[in-house]
Amino acid sequence: MKVAIIGCGLIGRKRATFLPKGMELATVCDVNETAGVALANNFNCRFEKKWQTVANDSAIQAVFIATTNNYLTPIGEACILKGKHVLIEKPGARNPEEFQRLIDAHQKSPVVVRFGFNHRYHPSLLKAKEIVASEVFGPVMFIRAKYGHGARLGYGKEWRFNPAIAGGGELLDQGSHLIDLTNYFIGEMDEVMGMTGKLFWSEKLEDSACITMRNRKGQLVQLSATCIEWKNVFQFEIMCKTAKIQINGLGMSYGKETIILYKMKPEMGPPDVEEIDFEQEDHSWQLENEEFSRAIEKKDYSDKKLREAKYCIDTVFKVYQLNQKQP
Repeated sequence: MKVAIIGCGLIGRKRATFLPKGMELATVCDVNETAGVALANNFNCRFEKKWQTVANDSAIQAVFIATTNNYLTPIGEACILKGKHVLIEKPGARNPEEFQRLIDAHQKSPVVVRFGFNHRYHPSLLKAKEIVASEVFGPVMFIRAKYGHGARLGYGKEWRFNPAIAGGGELLDQGSHLIDLTNYFIGEMDEVMGMTGKLFWSEKLEDSACITMRNRKGQLVQLSATCIEWKNVFQFEIMCKTAKIQINGLGMSYGKETIILYKMKPEMGPPDVEEIDFEQEDHSWQLENEEFSRAIEKKDYSDKKLREAKYCIDTVFKVYQLNQKQP
């Protein structure tokens, strides 16, 4: 299967590095010719500057789209309508209205559509999902998570704080991962409340956000995302009826990836504690790419992943609308 990667930055390079067997990288594309040619030389493939040429290339069967947010929907829509399978990096669009174009295109031209929520494929999250699904510790009652990074000099002047390019700030960027993971574990939430803050980096888009959610079952969720953390952090806690699953780290600059399992004793008191360490390299990109490839082989043209990604961006914009009404 001949594939293309549009967007030759850090994420595009990760997608190229972890292509599964059966996928041949034929073309890479970027408006930045230096970055594009370098990636093409690294992977011995063709460089193309115009994404429209890639979308119209009948030899390309699948496309990974790893551009800035303003190009995700136009490129994704064009590729879908040309019958190409696509993996579009999150959030897929700058806003819900723009995202609807992807749904409309998929209805006209059913193909495999996936979105880059690679955190689902981290070993700690996969293990936590296995524990929750086993129901050994009863149902999930409450999820609490925080995701933050320390940014870098000049971060507020980068494209992520340009509304015309990004569409939203930190809640749309890292916060969408947390919303997706919540959906992964307990499904969609029915009530959403939240606040955003433009505290340090920019007056244009938020650098911090806190949201609280609840579903009809009464399960509660509390999430925070910020890029004024100054030290990268990832923590995801799942409170079940008789245990707490606490995930720390994502490897690399986010620290060693671990699960700490706090198991309630029949007599209560201090719980039994079990720690599971994940020392291996980050295989999430590889696993997500492999799932995309399998879906193509199985001709899985369902709209499930479209609906899941649309839920994430809808949730983010519910919080944005709430904050527009606040003094």
